[in-house]
Amino acid sequence: MWSGQSVSSLGDGIFTIALALEALRIDHSATGLAFVLAARAVPAVFLALAGGVVVDRVPRRLAMLVSDAVRGLAVGAIALLIADGKLELDELVVMSAVFGTADAVFGAAAMAYVPELVPAELLVQANALSQTSGQFAQGLVGPAVGGLVVAAIGAAWSFGIDALSFAVSSVTLFAMRARSRPAASGHSALADAREGLAYVRHTRWLVASLGGAALANFFGIAPLAVLLPVLVRHVLNGGAVALGLVFAAGGAAGVVASLVVARLGPPRRQVTVTWTAYCLGGLAIALMAAAPNVWVVGVLSALEVGLILYGDVLWVAMMQSLVPKEVLGRVSSLVYRFAFALGPLGILAGGVAATAIGTRAAFLLSGAVSGGICLAVIFIPGVRDLEQATGEKGGGAAAVTPE
Repeated sequence: MWSGQSVSSLGDGIFTIALALEALRIDHSATGLAFVLAARAVPAVFLALAGGVVVDRVPRRLAMLVSDAVRGLAVGAIALLIADGKLELDELVVMSAVFGTADAVFGAAAMAYVPELVPAELLVQANALSQTSGQFAQGLVGPAVGGLVVAAIGAAWSFGIDALSFAVSSVTLFAMRARSRPAASGHSALADAREGLAYVRHTRWLVASLGGAALANFFGIAPLAVLLPVLVRHVLNGGAVALGLVFAAGGAAGVVASLVVARLGPPRRQVTVTWTAYCLGGLAIALMAAAPNVWVVGVLSALEVGLILYGDVLWVAMMQSLVPKEVLGRVSSLVYRFAFALGPLGILAGGVAATAIGTRAAFLLSGAVSGGICLAVIFIPGVRDLEQATGEKGGGAAAVTPE
């Protein structure tokens, strides 16, 4: 699983640069890029619950295989259209929507599958290993290579390489021996969906955290998907290689952050540290408003991604430790849905803000508001109670029932 996802992450890193540059080539406005990115986010949000139900009812390896096949075909089709010179913005939007639909299944399946492969006391380290390789491939090497490939031989090859990476991932999944499959609940799919909703609704720390995450993502992370390419490409006049290197700087910081978690394990006050890291990540976004050149943007991007990834590794390990395995697929899907529920609107808002008040002002507003929200989450009643449930070393706690 780790080997296949490392290769797939490399392809996705190349795809990230190619998608942004191709959208900006077809439609030079920030709004066009925003529509492409939002189309990918919408199905991933609204189909998350359905994806979680599927993951808890069928073998998780099968769910990942189907998702890889769908995404590989979608990206391959775009590569052919670019090569023929027939690609329009509408077709790029459709491809993004198909890609996001498959993502809704894959993310939940992968998160729910890890606890079946490693013991509970190694979940933090296992997730850190996954994040390290993912950031190295998708965040560091992939964007850098993507910028070079687009500049040297064109976007079609970039999309084609990503399509091939899904094929490699599928082969490695086929090579895995199936360890288990979810036990039959004896209920209908609708009843299973209601059970997942009920667990989240009655688990106090999840509800409080998800509200803060949804708002922070709306104001901070989602707009960044549009604002960063526009800042580098249109404000600072950087080319494909420059944009690739900025994304690669973030990936390098993500690798370092993941290695830090793997080496040190979870901190004693895991919840407080997680949300403090998110808050400082928002501050780094705000500082990009004053960046005089691409190099400074790269440094701040590295700081932001490193802090966010550090918090994400801790958060995922808490989820996998505290949520019962039989509902983990549904709950992880719902967490994704609620945390990023406002993501598509945030992407569109980023495009509108860049046009209305300027890219730099949009960065300042985005980072300041999202950082403030993350800081406030720490003081919501019940959120830090989780630190008692996870114990002094967090990741190895037993699953807990809703409260």
